[in-house]
This record gives sequence, C-alpha cells and structure tokens, in this order.
Amino acid sequence: MTALMSLDLGKFREGASDWGWIASRLRQASEGYEDSVIKPLKSEQHWSGDDATEASRTCSGIRLDIDAVAKEAEAVQKFLDDVVDGTGDGFGSLSEHQRRATELQQEAIGHGFSVRPDGTVTWTVMRAPGPLSPEEQQADRVRTAQATAIEEKLKGVLKAVTEIDGSLQRGLKVIFGTEDTFRTENRGRVDRDDADMSDSWNEAQMGLVRGYLNAKGWDDAAMLLGHFLDGNGEPVEVDANRMLDDMPAFRRDVDTTLAEAKKLPDGAFQSSWQGSRPNISEGDKSLNWYYALNNFQYRLVGQKHGDRITYQVEVQKRYDWGVPSEHRRDLDKGPLQFEQADLARLNMVGMAKDFDVKGRSTTRVG
Repeated sequence: MTALMSLDLGKFREGASDWGWIASRLRQASEGYEDSVIKPLKSEQHWSGDDATEASRTCSGIRLDIDAVAKEAEAVQKFLDDVVDGTGDGFGSLSEHQRRATELQQEAIGHGFSVRPDGTVTWTVMRAPGPLSPEEQQADRVRTAQATAIEEKLKGVLKAVTEIDGSLQRGLKVIFGTEDTFRTENRGRVDRDDADMSDSWNEAQMGLVRGYLNAKGWDDAAMLLGHFLDGNGEPVEVDANRMLDDMPAFRRDVDTTLAEAKKLPDGAFQSSWQGSRPNISEGDKSLNWYYALNNFQYRLVGQKHGDRITYQVEVQKRYDWGVPSEHRRDLDKGPLQFEQADLARLNMVGMAKDFDVKGRSTTRVG
C-alpha cells in the first residue's frame, strides 16, 4: 500500500517518452542507411558479382535489425504507457489503481479507521470495560461491515497492482532477452543459413513437448505445435463450437458481447474483435486450449430481430512464438526451458513456420 501510494508515475511516463525518442531516431537511421548503403549496392553501378550480392544481402539484414530494434523501442513506449495509464493491451493502469487506493484510504480515515500496508483496515474504540450494550453491538456491526467493505476493495486494488508488477517484470526480461530478441521481431525474415546446433536442439525439445501434449490428451495443443514444427505455414481451422463448449471463460466473454449486441438496433451486426483466453483452473479442456492458443480473438457476426439474435462466433489467432514487442513470458515447464526468442528463431532459420488459426461456429440463437 505504501509503495503504491508513493510510486512516482511521472518517471514511467518520462521513460516511455525516452523510448519513443529512441524509436524515432532509429527509424531515421534506418532510412538513411537504406539511401546511402543499400540502394547503391543494389544498383550494382559501382560493384557487381557474387561478393556484391552477398554484401547487399548482409546490409539488408542489418537494416532489418535496425527496424526490429525500432519496433521494439516503440513497443516499450506503448508497454510503459499501458502500465501507467491502461491505454493499450490490457496490462492495467497503475494511475487508476493509485487514484482508487487514495480514495479508499481517505474513505477509511473518514470513518476513523486505520489502513495497514497490506490493505487491512482496522479500528478501535476507547470505552470502559464491560459487556457491550445493544446499541454498541449494533454500532460495532456497522463499523465492522464498513471496514470489511473498504478492506476488500483495497485488497482487490493491491492484487491488481501485483499482477501488473508481474507483467512488467516479465515484459522487461523479454525486452532485454537473448541476442536474437530483436532479430526475431521481423517475422518475415528467414535466414536459413544461420541455423546451428542450438536450433536443432530446440527443435528436438519442442518435439518432446509435442509428445507430452499428446500424452496428456491435449490434442489441439499438440496438433498446432506439430503444424508449427512441420513448417508449411498453411492456415489451420479450429472447431469454434468445441472451443465454446470446452472453455467457460470464453462462453462468459461471448455472453458479455451478446448482451451488448442486444442493445443494438435491428438488422445485421458485427462486433469488434475482442480478446479472450481460457481459465486454467476450469478443467482439463481449458488447459488444452491454453497450451494450444492461450489468448485469442473473437467476434460475433449476425442478425438482430427484436429480442431475438442469430449469430456466429468467429475466432482468430496468429500462431507464433516470441514476438518481442508483445513481451510474452518465456516457456518454463519442468525441465524444459525456452526463451521466446529461441523459439522464434526456428521460424527465422526455416525450421518451423508461423501460421494463422481461424474458426467459425455454427449459427446460434441468443
């Protein structure tokens, strides 16, 4: 509680602004490098032949590296802005939680309560010893209820802030991860000649992960990982009906969107794409989709006629590993540990390939 209240969010905003400036300068450097180095090389006016071709390829790769670092710098700015103000990917808003904590603390003080660092709300009344009168018992119950209500809200704020702190820590580790963190940002880049023994080892270990998923009966997770490792990059159709049946959290998200759709005027409608993900505490089927997709997007498409809505649920996901600007946590499951950038390299060196996942439910009535 004390740490949250004393947190200087202005420093976060300054840091975000600095990363934006870095990104801008990198973009300028990339454009200058293109004009002064790459274009002259590609023109072959002053140099031609195999060596010139290799130099052009190498220098083009350098520009991709500069662009990748610029993209990551932009993403760091966005990430920090989101952490502070909740402006983007849903990491949360420290400023909102700080404001709410201040309000609740003032409310507690207004009732004569004290707030401990962990959010616990306490109070004491100075009185003569002896049993409480009925009036005092009633007053005690009222004050206890007030303190409990404030405490629950405060602890909810602190829980949310702790989760944001965890996201921030994980994100920073990815930002400053392996040597390939930035290079793997450009998912269209494929440097097949760069593959080495470490890539073969990571590919072999991912094969073991695929076998483990199969053994656990998480068929969709195993199938999608296998498709990634097979490397043909073709889109995959998933069963949206089964996703709805298997994931209570997904159904709740769809129900929320459906409730909003019922407020629309009659006629055709299409919701915006929204995020959803399985709750891993809701059974083995949710775990299957957690390891298959983790988070994904969905939207509702249909018709509204009065109180009756017919609709279909569409889902989509880009199956890839380790896009640094998304600041995803590393894979750490028992003896198998991978940095996201290591897995992204499999795509970069042509040993695996990213692909699109899509699905569409049958028509439903809401």
